[in-house]
Amino acid sequence: MTAAAARDSVTRHPAAWAVSDYWEMAKRSLRHIRHDPEQLGNVTITPVLLVLLMRFLFGGAINTGTHGSYINFAMPGIFVAAAAFAAATTAVSVAADMHEGVIDRFRTLPIVKSAVITGHVTADLARSLIGLAVTVGVGYATGFRPSAGIGGWAAAVGVILLVTFALSWLSALLGLIGRSVEVAQQLGAIVVIPVFLSSALVPAATMPSWLRVVTANQPFTQAIDTLRALLAGQPPGSHWWLAGLEFAGLIAAAVTVASALFRRAAT
Repeated sequence: MTAAAARDSVTRHPAAWAVSDYWEMAKRSLRHIRHDPEQLGNVTITPVLLVLLMRFLFGGAINTGTHGSYINFAMPGIFVAAAAFAAATTAVSVAADMHEGVIDRFRTLPIVKSAVITGHVTADLARSLIGLAVTVGVGYATGFRPSAGIGGWAAAVGVILLVTFALSWLSALLGLIGRSVEVAQQLGAIVVIPVFLSSALVPAATMPSWLRVVTANQPFTQAIDTLRALLAGQPPGSHWWLAGLEFAGLIAAAVTVASALFRRAAT
């Protein structure tokens, strides 16, 4: 009995099979960490270095014009930067699957083909949570003192996961476009660089007017300002729905294009 026939012989809703396939592909991606621990470097070491730099190197020199310490101002931006670094791993993982013959084996299996990409994205969310926990711990150790309660933190984590999900799909798209693993790794910078052209480390109001028009209205600034308000125990105003709308649009576009490219490559 073939694998497909064995699967068909089990009475199960197609949606249940799809969820099972997504879960198996996510576990496969997470298992790669055992053989390539450097995958956790982007989500742990890099954000920790950012926290230490912002706290001890730049913290005494940058005046944000806001109340409280600079580390309280910078941490929301560092959280989003950590999400971007975590998402960049997806581009490399997808490119490795596409160029190292793994897709040829998946073609013969009775699985939902989209599970291959979705598995990488789902695993990226898990890696992002690991990086977030480490970053929060180091932040608290160096003076980060948010005013948010449980509800504020839950909303903040939700925003971070939304950003990670959107950037992971964008990274998956870049991994499909890249002609090699090395090219995909370089394209991953596209995900990270815009974070630092936002209000992540300094208020947009302090920038030149021509730059402020861009930085104050881009998705990362909306997400970071939402996090900044939530962690300060303040209402995020219009930032939260603008961030949700813009990143939802990014997700829709990236999923559509990435799915089309993967179907073409997998057939």
